[in-house]
Amino acid sequence: MKTSLVLKSGFSLVAIGFALAGQVSASDKMAAPRVIYASASQELGVYPSPYANYLVGRFAMAQGDVSTAAKAMGAASLGDPTDSDLREKAFLISALGGDIDRASKLASGMKPTSDTAELMVNLLGAVTSAKADRPSQALKSIDAVLAFKKNDRNAVLLRPYILAMNGKWSAALDDSGDAALQGNDRDRLLVYLVKADRARLNEIKGKYDAADALYKSLYQPGAASFVFGPDYASFLERRGRKDEAKTVWSAIASQSGDITAAQALKRLDAADYKPPVLPSLKESMAQALFVSSTVSFSEHDSEFALASLHLSLYLDNSSDRERIFLGQIQQELKDTPAAEAAWASIAPESPFYNEATLRRVWAMREDEQLGQALALIDQAFSRDPDNLSLLIEKTGILHAQDKDADAQALLDARIKRVGDKDFGWQAWYMQAIVYDGLGRWSDAETAIKKAQAVNGKQPEILNFLGYGYINRGENIQGGMDLIRQALNVNPKSGAIVDSLGWGYYKLGEYEQALSFIEQAVQMEPSDPEINEHLGDVYKAMGRDIEAGYEWKRVLTLKTTERQAVEVRRKLDANAADRKIAAKASNGTQALNEEPKRHP
Repeated sequence: MKTSLVLKSGFSLVAIGFALAGQVSASDKMAAPRVIYASASQELGVYPSPYANYLVGRFAMAQGDVSTAAKAMGAASLGDPTDSDLREKAFLISALGGDIDRASKLASGMKPTSDTAELMVNLLGAVTSAKADRPSQALKSIDAVLAFKKNDRNAVLLRPYILAMNGKWSAALDDSGDAALQGNDRDRLLVYLVKADRARLNEIKGKYDAADALYKSLYQPGAASFVFGPDYASFLERRGRKDEAKTVWSAIASQSGDITAAQALKRLDAADYKPPVLPSLKESMAQALFVSSTVSFSEHDSEFALASLHLSLYLDNSSDRERIFLGQIQQELKDTPAAEAAWASIAPESPFYNEATLRRVWAMREDEQLGQALALIDQAFSRDPDNLSLLIEKTGILHAQDKDADAQALLDARIKRVGDKDFGWQAWYMQAIVYDGLGRWSDAETAIKKAQAVNGKQPEILNFLGYGYINRGENIQGGMDLIRQALNVNPKSGAIVDSLGWGYYKLGEYEQALSFIEQAVQMEPSDPEINEHLGDVYKAMGRDIEAGYEWKRVLTLKTTERQAVEVRRKLDANAADRKIAAKASNGTQALNEEPKRHP
């Protein structure tokens, strides 16, 4: 079968971590919060007991609703301030939920009993003290973190800035401890991050030659240019070296498509050009926590990534990039309403508005809210009609709504207006899907081969082309070879496993087909096309009752109207076949019966 149409081809804020170790208007209300706490409070009465609030918090946390859990646990702790275990839980959940003020109050006088709480109490103390301009207390707290956990990434990255806040610049710029950090791959990564912070500190202190040398040593042209390149390019701009900065920004834009690089190139060419402002110590601390959060996320530690990111936003709440990432982590933790609220908070004027819109749309499509998704994408598309990512997404939604003619008109208009030279594999892939939906296989094949020329190893491309050959019986063995190549890249795709099974079905090898397609159904149990294929295999094997069961199941799933019509036709034909078989069976029985004797 054809693979998913939700092409998350946009932007991956965790790429930094991986490289080192992707409706309503903004003026309308953000996503409504969950009502677990309000509903439970109403059921429990005006004054629910601490234990009742605790249970609400436990339930909310299990549901991924961190904000409700923090509120309930906080209320439970206030109701029973003598329960130290409850207080510690409330503190940790408040920190995870981003309620730093509540977490600070709960941490006051608390004696942590767990390693996580011990670390977080001191880390939070360092950050809140730094924000409150209490540098000596911040240094005391950050040193307590390192005494408890040597080489803690957040503490190692924050300490030089806190030293600088205390006027201890020699210690802040000291690199003698770098060698001690290189005990393993994870700590070698930490050395690079420390050097990046030291480059920033040298620039803040006015030691430009030292800063230049560090920035230059960290910057790597090519695929990794986006990691340390933005800091280096911004430094070059502030030093008046615009041509060099433009070279770096251009490299980043060509390799990653990063929106900040595109914005920088526009800035450099503007008549009223102004270089980017050098971040303050507090802003730099926030950026260090943000980078640390992306690394934690790449290490699959979503909760610590979320806690670090909330501390970053507490220091500097002006970054839309960080709000994008906040929603990404919350979505990973299954807190969709919180993710929606984070992305919906980004204004249309922001350079990150389109990305926020795409992420909201992807979430809506996963919840099968196609109408809302289309309305939201239309708002962004009306502001930026030539944006390729928005075009691909809108085309995909129209196809999912069986509106391939409208989708094709949209693509044709865009190509007529600005051409297709910027089409990547995703755009050609979507063009192929739309052509196929219109029954124009020759055009679809041309488009998918253009996608293949851009990225020949992409499993979606291999699967689409292979399935197309198989389904039409044109080159079944060649199509199956393409499917096998796709499976080598993505062996966990139910859609691709189904395609291979469909190849065996077309060859008449039904036992083999059944093995693969049953496996595909287990992998993608709610996919209507895979379930329809299983019914087709059962029918071919003479298992009519099971075939009917599978086709009826298809009609309970999210299908297109075209597919529903075809499945109903199969059900009617199957029922007619069973009726004929039943009559034949009854006739045979009648011939074999002895004549009835009458008294």
